[in-house]
Amino acid sequence: SVLNELPNDPARDSTAQSSHNGKPKQDAETCCSSQDNEVMASLAALQLSAGVLQIAEPPLNHVRTQLRELIGRQNKTYIDLSKEKYKLDCSEVARLNDMMSDVKRYKDKLTKIKKEMQGVYQRTKELKKRAANVAACKQRDYQRKLERLQHEESLIGSQ
Repeated sequence: SVLNELPNDPARDSTAQSSHNGKPKQDAETCCSSQDNEVMASLAALQLSAGVLQIAEPPLNHVRTQLRELIGRQNKTYIDLSKEKYKLDCSEVARLNDMMSDVKRYKDKLTKIKKEMQGVYQRTKELKKRAANVAACKQRDYQRKLERLQHEESLIGSQ
């Protein structure tokens, strides 16, 4: 309907320009023609933009909704990945701390074993020394007994 009233309508132009003496008609229709054309053009533009919006707005709203969902899922995935990374980092730190505590515990055990071994070595050394002294004393006692027996035999044999 608006398109039929556009200023380039040939039927309307011929009516507006026809007169008895060849001069254009001077009535209310032609007088306000430029104002009407502006109003009609703006009305046509509004109707055209409304039509374009009716055609384009539902898909745009649908795409906008899908983008919001996608961004929400992307943010959720990012948060989940960050949590997993933090868990891995924490588990690796915890594992490293466990390993360090194990190293400290094993070092303490090693130091304790080393001290015990040094103590055993010292006691063994002292026991060997005592055993050598005991063996030397027994050897001397045995030697004295042997000498005494020989002396007694020599006394008995000389009688």
